[in-house]
Amino acid sequence: MTSLIKEKFALDRFERKKLAFYNKNGWQFMPFAQKDPMPDPRLLVPHQVEDVQKLVDAVLEGDLVSFVVSDIGMGKTALCRFLADALPAEEGRKTVTVFLQGSSIETPEQMIRSILTKLELEPKGDLASEFEQLYRWHDMYPDLLLVLIVDEFPDIGEKALDVVRALADLRGVVWVFNGQKDRLLKFLEQNSPALLQRRRLILELKPMEIEELEELLELRMAWARGSNFEGQNIEPFTREAIAEIHRRSRGIPREALKIAGDAVYLAVKDGSSKITDQTMRKFVRARRKTTKKPTPPKKFLGFLRRRR
Repeated sequence: MTSLIKEKFALDRFERKKLAFYNKNGWQFMPFAQKDPMPDPRLLVPHQVEDVQKLVDAVLEGDLVSFVVSDIGMGKTALCRFLADALPAEEGRKTVTVFLQGSSIETPEQMIRSILTKLELEPKGDLASEFEQLYRWHDMYPDLLLVLIVDEFPDIGEKALDVVRALADLRGVVWVFNGQKDRLLKFLEQNSPALLQRRRLILELKPMEIEELEELLELRMAWARGSNFEGQNIEPFTREAIAEIHRRSRGIPREALKIAGDAVYLAVKDGSSKITDQTMRKFVRARRKTTKKPTPPKKFLGFLRRRR
């Protein structure tokens, strides 16, 4: 019982210290958490916000196929979720968006029924009738653009590509695919060159330079203060700490945000008001301890020696 009381007291103490740290910096929540979807693309890729706008413009113009590509951890899924949430609110063109998980779609039936379900349209019960519902989209909703976004597109079943190809030829229907660049292009080259030829735009997400990382952290913290991105500053981080985050994350947004968040919790635990390069080095040492491989028991080591 005593240990439970101590554990609860220690937890409550940490929560109090965390709340004090947040209040000191004017944060309403952890700025570096991975929330879905984000309210603004600048919170994802501020250094490429103009590229994101080009993608939005291409989609709203009704261009057939666009790609969002990057290596792992660059934020392509988060960006596509942002698009799915934000496109219907764009002025100038009425849109409805459907976000699909590529790994959950193996067959044409799954593709069509997933789209109809997301659109809250009642499936007809047979594939031909269900496809007709989508095939006649522009006739039924001439002023409504249908945007279909597929996360990790190379994971879909090859048979489902028949539906994708057919819908890509229709007025009022736009596709956005995401995936790792080489894998996505190879998948289309091997299985659907026609879709590859229909691409209008490729948005490639790239690692951040140190100045771009600093901007991302500033925007995140301004967002947590509810300041509408005004009054940006890097506190409680020092520039040396940001340089250390950039070096260790290699400019990859997901990794940089995770490191920044972990550094905040370490500063809270230590009662520090600043996050410095010393904080980052201490964080790295703590991470190494938690990821250190366990040492085999001596008896087991002895057994291995005898086997030799």
